[in-house]
Amino acid sequence: MEGSPSNPAFIAVDSPVLPAGEGPPAAPPIDAKARVRISRSRQRADTRERIFETALREFRDVGFGAAHIDRIAKNAGVARGTFYFHFPTKDDVILELARRINRRGAERLNLLVEADPDLDAFLSGLIDVLIDEFGRVSDAGLNAELLALYLRRPFDLQDPIHNAPVINEELVGHLRRLNEREPRPFRIDPERLAILIMSSVFGILARVPREGGPREICHSLIDLLIQGLRSED
Repeated sequence: MEGSPSNPAFIAVDSPVLPAGEGPPAAPPIDAKARVRISRSRQRADTRERIFETALREFRDVGFGAAHIDRIAKNAGVARGTFYFHFPTKDDVILELARRINRRGAERLNLLVEADPDLDAFLSGLIDVLIDEFGRVSDAGLNAELLALYLRRPFDLQDPIHNAPVINEELVGHLRRLNEREPRPFRIDPERLAILIMSSVFGILARVPREGGPREICHSLIDLLIQGLRSED
């Protein structure tokens, strides 16, 4: 049948017509030096990830203070100098953990805002995001170290060129927009409110084990905050 796919006369509208015996142009070959660079880059990334995961295991097993870099390096199958190449201090392992939590949490927060929630729904969703992301740590001691890191090195988690999202910065922006939609303004500046929320959640996560119900405690905290924000006294 003329014009059917089984008929040689059939030509798809968007299909390029190539001379007989020719296929699409091949991708340009990668030279040997480029292949070596790619391979080394992947190897470095794999090594860094292995050290990172081994260090977190060590922190969970013996505690951050008692963790030894020599033992971490040995268990990761690398030299001590390789550990320092990727992480100058143990703090930098925790800093990497904080960055990953911040990135995932900020991305989820932005997805939450796309649904255009009101203040109650936003703060409730925020708690679920924070509990889920920090809950990945699955260790109250490590969460306590994360809190201590924010106190010791607060500027290391800031991103002046906005190359990576940070939960606190994203939270401030969302709270400002919600404040503009409320019938009466918040009784506290959105930036201070963000600090209050993050500090309180950190404290709960650092003190309350997972089986102790940190999610319920954090939601109770949000209920109190909302009552205070809307209080007319």
